[in-house]
Amino acid sequence: TFLDGHLRHFTESVQEVSNNLIKAALGLHKQVEVTFRKTAQNFHYEFNMRHLANVFSGMLVTNTDKYVTPERIVLLWLHESMRVYGDRLVSISDMDKLSAILRNQSGKTF
Repeated sequence: TFLDGHLRHFTESVQEVSNNLIKAALGLHKQVEVTFRKTAQNFHYEFNMRHLANVFSGMLVTNTDKYVTPERIVLLWLHESMRVYGDRLVSISDMDKLSAILRNQSGKTF
């Protein structure tokens, strides 16, 4: 994957979380699609593969100086996921739901 190629310059411990990052991102995307359905009021709640790609696109601009531990890369994934998916949400309760989904997904995967 692109992520594996990018992370090959990072420490071995960072490289080892690549597969889990992908699993977590896919699981999160599925949960977001199910939880935040498009409605007449929230017609823009339409999540597709472009959103998933945007999460990884944000991660692919990292450098080896700042991301030397797996924890830092996981925190970056959480940040990028919140940025990409959270920017589309319109209410505090939906943001809270997204935060809970992220906590659940990261807890299961990492």
